[in-house]
Amino acid sequence: MSLPENVEKAEDYLGLKFKNKNLLYQALLHRSYSFEKGLSETNEKLEFLGDSVLNLVVTEYIFYKFPNLSEGDLAKLRANIVNANFLAEIAKNLHVGDVLLMGKGAEQTGGRTRVSILGDALEAIIGAIYIDQGMDVARGFILKNFEELVNERASLGEFGDPKTRLQEIIMAEYGTIPKYRTVEEFGPIHDRTFVVKVFINDKVWGQGVGKSKKKAEQEAAREAIRKFQAK
Repeated sequence: MSLPENVEKAEDYLGLKFKNKNLLYQALLHRSYSFEKGLSETNEKLEFLGDSVLNLVVTEYIFYKFPNLSEGDLAKLRANIVNANFLAEIAKNLHVGDVLLMGKGAEQTGGRTRVSILGDALEAIIGAIYIDQGMDVARGFILKNFEELVNERASLGEFGDPKTRLQEIIMAEYGTIPKYRTVEEFGPIHDRTFVVKVFINDKVWGQGVGKSKKKAEQEAAREAIRKFQAK
């Protein structure tokens, strides 16, 4: 079977040549494309594997990088890294959305830039790298693309609950509290994804995506904190 040119483009963007290019092809298979083309495989099993590889590598990295952090702070830092928004940011840097194999309907509704889809695809790619080239190469790929952002989040002290931190910041600055609004929900009932925006004085300061409203609100608060600190 001849593979789509997306696979070769993906290799260029990732800076990695696969021994078994079918693995990368499968990592790029969004379920909407598989459904449209009548294919039985999707990238979801590779995503499952990649999630575990990513968690292990990130845990190992922060364990040795930040020896003075408590177990609780390490867990919070990891949660602030291995989440949909963070993964989507890395995926955008690697142009993952440009090479995803996606059905027309999903593409027309903004699938190529949707945070959850990009994050899932990146995890699938990590799973494919692990199978194709082993743990050392997978670890090198993750650290090359994640290290700078991980250190940035650690330097900001992003260990606690971002909603609480944001409220403290905004109360001190404006004497008001942030308001959160769910602007989108999608996915099956048993596996919903929520998109939440946080408003400060009726202006949007951040947006978050998560498998629960609470997680989405935390991501929105985190983005608002970054914007506030950068202004």
